[in-house]
Amino acid sequence: MKCMRDRAEWMNKATIPILELLAESDLALPGGTIVVNLNRKLSDSPGRATVFRALDPLQEQGLIEPLESKNTHYVITDRGRAYLNSEDIPG
Repeated sequence: MKCMRDRAEWMNKATIPILELLAESDLALPGGTIVVNLNRKLSDSPGRATVFRALDPLQEQGLIEPLESKNTHYVITDRGRAYLNSEDIPG
């Protein structure tokens, strides 16, 4: 699934890959596991710092959310899925 929307100013190289990974896996993943899996999947994967810098803005935009019991584990939201399906544009 590839997002065809223009990227918002707050997005970085890791934003779309994170959303795609969370949507594909349908799992709650911690930041470190997101990094490992992006490195495995992408030949030009974003670095660890880039991934971690993307998590807060993704959460602020309502595209991902942490699990209540584990603030370090993230899941994609309905808004995140809508964005990937080109139904919504983050601010």
